[in-house]
Amino acid sequence: MTDHATWIPTDIDVERASPARVYDYLLGGSWNFDIDRMMAQAAIDRMPWVRELARHNRQFLTRAVRFCADAGIRQFLDLGSGMPTAKSVHEIARETDPRARVVYVEQEPVAVAHGGLILAGVDGVEMIGADMRDVDVVLNHPTTAALLDFDEPIAVLMASSLHYVLDAEEAVRTVERYMEAVVPGSYFVLSHISDSGADGADEVNRLVELSKTTSSAGVARSREWIEGLLGGLEVAEPGVVYTSQWRPDTRLQLVRELPAHSSLLAAVARKP
Repeated sequence: MTDHATWIPTDIDVERASPARVYDYLLGGSWNFDIDRMMAQAAIDRMPWVRELARHNRQFLTRAVRFCADAGIRQFLDLGSGMPTAKSVHEIARETDPRARVVYVEQEPVAVAHGGLILAGVDGVEMIGADMRDVDVVLNHPTTAALLDFDEPIAVLMASSLHYVLDAEEAVRTVERYMEAVVPGSYFVLSHISDSGADGADEVNRLVELSKTTSSAGVARSREWIEGLLGGLEVAEPGVVYTSQWRPDTRLQLVRELPAHSSLLAAVARKP
């Protein structure tokens, strides 16, 4: 692992794991600390397929961004983005149009600092250090105002981030406020951990319980609750499915056996 001893922001608590850094480790990244790697191993002990959960989520995000870009979207607001890793949102979107603009929003200090380093000098792409729940802060941030035109469609991304908003009503309001801020023709990209699957529900709940020892606890929610977030939106086929089942690149990549092992439900929807 990369030695970050010479570069640790002063406000980092290196004795407490961070979901963003654990996720980075599970994806093979190096911007994490011993405590994050220990937490990742504890997560693997409770849910042996947790690495696949992270990988399927990342692959879903890649396909969803391409889907939005193919639909003409050139602006992306990535909420709870985590670490900008290889094949980040701006890289994927710019395969379709090099002029695509992206605002990443993340509250975890290492992710924000790392994002600032790797995005330095990349025109049209920046990271905001903010809590996605602070909708006014995000929408009125100078970076948001400079990069995003709210008179044109925007893709609002909440990939594996909304389940860290523990209060259900606040989570619903957060989604509603962002979608109210964007014009018709905009898209909402969502993945959210769920305990609705018959297979894997116990493991999901053990993983959620473990998250309470990190800097950001998570919560699993039902398929019905997740589907309720999409009311009034045009949900793209194949609807609300596990991340591995959302428009896989090839049929061989479709996970058919025990799809709950992906554990994250996903959907892409358009604002009419």
